[in-house]
Amino acid sequence: MRYIFLLIVIFSSPCFAQNRAISYPVSEARATQIVTDILKTSPIIDGHNDLFVHYFDCKTCPKDLNDYPIDIIAPGQTDIPRMKQGGVRGLLLNVFAREKTLDSYMQAWDLLYRMQDKYNADLKIVSTASEMRKGMQEGKITILPSLEGAGRLGENKYLLRAYYQLGLRSVTFAYSNNQLADGSDDTAKYNGISALGSEMVGEMNKLGVLIDMSHISAQAMNAILDVTKAPVIFSHSNARSLSDVNRNVPDDVLKRLKLNGGIIMLTPVPYFTTNANADWLKRNDRFFGNLFEQFQKNPNDSVELDKKATQWEKDNPPPMVTVVDLANHFDYVKNLIGVDYIGIAGDYDGIDHTINGMEDISSYPKLLTELIRRGWTKSEIKKITSENFLRVFEEVEQKAKLLQ
Repeated sequence: MRYIFLLIVIFSSPCFAQNRAISYPVSEARATQIVTDILKTSPIIDGHNDLFVHYFDCKTCPKDLNDYPIDIIAPGQTDIPRMKQGGVRGLLLNVFAREKTLDSYMQAWDLLYRMQDKYNADLKIVSTASEMRKGMQEGKITILPSLEGAGRLGENKYLLRAYYQLGLRSVTFAYSNNQLADGSDDTAKYNGISALGSEMVGEMNKLGVLIDMSHISAQAMNAILDVTKAPVIFSHSNARSLSDVNRNVPDDVLKRLKLNGGIIMLTPVPYFTTNANADWLKRNDRFFGNLFEQFQKNPNDSVELDKKATQWEKDNPPPMVTVVDLANHFDYVKNLIGVDYIGIAGDYDGIDHTINGMEDISSYPKLLTELIRRGWTKSEIKKITSENFLRVFEEVEQKAKLLQ
């Protein structure tokens, strides 16, 4: 018995996204060639990736490297062949383990360095912007270790310093409410960030750790911008004006991001991309939440509940989200604050459902081709693939030297 009502299940839809009229001054063939040429010298730095899901957060986990090889096409959304195909030469990799213990986290770091050893012809862990530049020039896929959610830091700045020595260079300030800040979808605890959170901002600035504001509340975004002395990033978020979900970034924060000199790395998460998909997901969540409550009260009704779930999926297909919809976010943010504050992120292997045409990490050239066709210049594309991120990372490092 599937008990499908225990999950949020999304199927592909024959619906087409409704988009504004878009001008395409460049042919698809010409745009494709331009993108190919650009990626040879300005490869993509992907702002967020959850490859470690397949080692530490699955039914048969933990797995080791031989259990889930990435030098071949893997079952998930990320592997070495598809990173090469997609022009990816930089990856902010979320180093995590499902268990919250220190021991499990150290296992994740051990696996990261053993992964580099196993695939040393292709992978290189880096800790500075110059190392990332050099590694990409050598044709390596450079890995910048990150942490999605500062909960693992507890209330201890010494843990941040210790993880920095291991190679940690980016921290999402909160995934959900923690000791530092309010999460984007939780009831406010601090109305921004805590006193400890403010201290941690200072410590990250001093070390040269990128402060990642994805997943936190708008009040927390503003609170961090009030106190940080270095540029910040949104590792995987979109514009709230185009998709009104709490995980996205409001216009007023985007304008402050420009003043801060930071970067928003726009991402192909369907419900971050269109209001239609976000609204559908809310209805879907409510339906399956209610169905699960019914199951808990009456487990013997599982067959009938399963029928209701199947019918719901049939009657309520999700609105299709396309590369065109994602490109609209790039246009929107560029028009609002300029191209110098935009990057790219996939959230691959952290999402079960993808934008049509961007199903895995090999798909980035499709997005870049769409932007070139709209009239984006070569220099603008080079900025969003890697130059903007490297500029931010370098400025964070320079500020750290001054603060030290």
